[in-house]
Amino acid sequence: MLRKALKKEKGATIFQMQKLTQLINKRLAFLQQIFSYLLVLTLMPLSLSASTYIETEANQEMRDAFLRIEKKVWKTTDRDFAKMLEELDDYPLVPYLIERKLLHNLKAKKAPQIRAFLEQYEGTVLENRVRRPWLRHLSKYNRKSLFLEFYRPIGDVKITCRFLRYQYEDLKSGQASLSEEELHQRTEKIWNVGKSRPKECDATFKHWLKSDALTEDIVLQRIEKAAKGGQHTLIPYLKTLLPSEKQYLADLWHSIRRAPSNVKYLNRFKGRYQAIEAEIASYAFGRLIWRDTKLALKLWPKAEKKFVFSQQQLGHITGKFAISLAIDDHSSAEQWAIKSEALNKDPEVLRWHMADLLRDRDWASLINLIEKSAPDLTADNQYQYWLARAYEQTGNKNKANELYAQLANERHYYGFLASARLDQPISLQNDPIRAEPNELAIILQMQSSRRAYELRALNRFHEARLEWRHLQSELDEKQKLLASVIASDWGWHDQAIFGFTRTGYLNDVDRRFPIAYEELMVKEAKRNRVDPEWAFAIARRESSFMSDAVSSANARGLMQVLPSTAKYLEKKRVSQRQLLNPKINAKLGNKYLRYLMDKLDDNAILATASYNAGWSRVKNWLPEDKAIEADLWIETIPFKETRNYVKAVMAYKQIYQKKFNQRQTDKQKEQGSVFNEVIDTQIPVSI
Repeated sequence: MLRKALKKEKGATIFQMQKLTQLINKRLAFLQQIFSYLLVLTLMPLSLSASTYIETEANQEMRDAFLRIEKKVWKTTDRDFAKMLEELDDYPLVPYLIERKLLHNLKAKKAPQIRAFLEQYEGTVLENRVRRPWLRHLSKYNRKSLFLEFYRPIGDVKITCRFLRYQYEDLKSGQASLSEEELHQRTEKIWNVGKSRPKECDATFKHWLKSDALTEDIVLQRIEKAAKGGQHTLIPYLKTLLPSEKQYLADLWHSIRRAPSNVKYLNRFKGRYQAIEAEIASYAFGRLIWRDTKLALKLWPKAEKKFVFSQQQLGHITGKFAISLAIDDHSSAEQWAIKSEALNKDPEVLRWHMADLLRDRDWASLINLIEKSAPDLTADNQYQYWLARAYEQTGNKNKANELYAQLANERHYYGFLASARLDQPISLQNDPIRAEPNELAIILQMQSSRRAYELRALNRFHEARLEWRHLQSELDEKQKLLASVIASDWGWHDQAIFGFTRTGYLNDVDRRFPIAYEELMVKEAKRNRVDPEWAFAIARRESSFMSDAVSSANARGLMQVLPSTAKYLEKKRVSQRQLLNPKINAKLGNKYLRYLMDKLDDNAILATASYNAGWSRVKNWLPEDKAIEADLWIETIPFKETRNYVKAVMAYKQIYQKKFNQRQTDKQKEQGSVFNEVIDTQIPVSI
């Protein structure tokens, strides 16, 4: 019917959409109803995978046609383009072709067509894909009236600054849509950050500065933000915006940011603005303790007398001291932990206080610490496990077993440890989601869902994820859960995993821990003499099986292999694109696991930590005097990220081992528990 409608519009181009859009909308609504009805009928008989589209040759033909037309979009006339679209009928990705055509050779005269497109796809991913470049074009050529008509907040600082500039210009004539007060507030929000802003904002800031809206407090706030992890080179400029009597504060912030040891020059703190000086000193000591422990401890008594610290600032300083000293196994670590705990309830301080006692095997003090600390902190499973261990070590086996039994009913690292201590099977608590076909059909017929499916089929994973993310905003809580089921059944494991995590439903274990890329992963694991369940656990933690994942450190692919690691293993350069190929990535990831095992005497716990933090760093974390139990060593790993990584991978490895064991026949012997191995493992002094 859409084809007939297009044919009736003789001479119409795809961009004469003001009248045509109304007709298309009616046709699309009708087609949507038909699609929904047919989809329900199609899905009803499916029992194993009710959320899987039925792939046919026609599906692939439409994709091929889409790709063919996409290559020609910029070379065709509007009329020829409209004819090409007829063969795609209601294919979900047609709007992406129209978007591509619209954005080619942007001109102001395209405003009617862009207006129609934005109205039709308002609130979708497609809206932002067109609105952003369109506004940038209008801004570049200073098309003020059109810019103001099409402007919507889209999270683009340059575009926002252009909008605010136009608003300032219209204030005098009374044509501004914002009040002067609101305009100042929005401009301040953009200006008051710890980094420099785009030059496109200069004109807006000029208007703002003329209004006297900039106060000394705002300048000092920005200086503090620039010092605390921002762009500290901004501070000399910001200093000029302060009156002369306050400029020394900017110098102090800048000096401390560059070298926290400069806090030793106490005479530079003039005492005129005690609250600000105390904040600068608090920031300095919070950094200095990590860089120069001896100097920080030496300076502290004088600083404590000189500055008027608030309780919050004292809590910050003592907390940083307590954690840093505990990590270094310093003799005064417990003293500082007690000081900090008296000031505030910092979970990280309590955790490192516990770790410090564990390192010393001071079981009696550990029991006292946990039992006397705030219940809302110590109710956490890690404290309950270590309380049980402490009871066990001090001869109170009944209390220990009682706590172990409670933990063993849960599916997590400490629950698995507790099961191993009791020598009983682990509990997976698998409770898969059960979905009715008609419930899934409602989601499947939504345009964002259809577009995501097709984009993924074309290996356009980024665009597919954007559509899928937008879909979540259209769903209620139950539907979000069902969307995770759909993603899992499509083999889109990363989105299924993320979806279950977001909704808080964690008991669909099979979908949350899929045996993805099974043939490939098992083959590479066995080739490298690596336990397959360990390889799966690493991939699950590293990427959630997102084959195109790229980290901030440029680790890439299923097992997040760094280009430098790949080059070392292969003795030749491996391109970044190759690392996104699952076959190459799985090969290199498993090869690296074998390399680490060879380096670390086949100790899987140390190798796991090394996969995250590097083996040379891990060797520096080995005990100094004598071997210690693996669970104790894991708890004292200095890096929080690595500590949590090892715990997660061990737990995931146990889950995958259980899943593999469940496949075994009665005649086949199940492997032993991962956590039985953990509690039997000793971390050596050196390797």
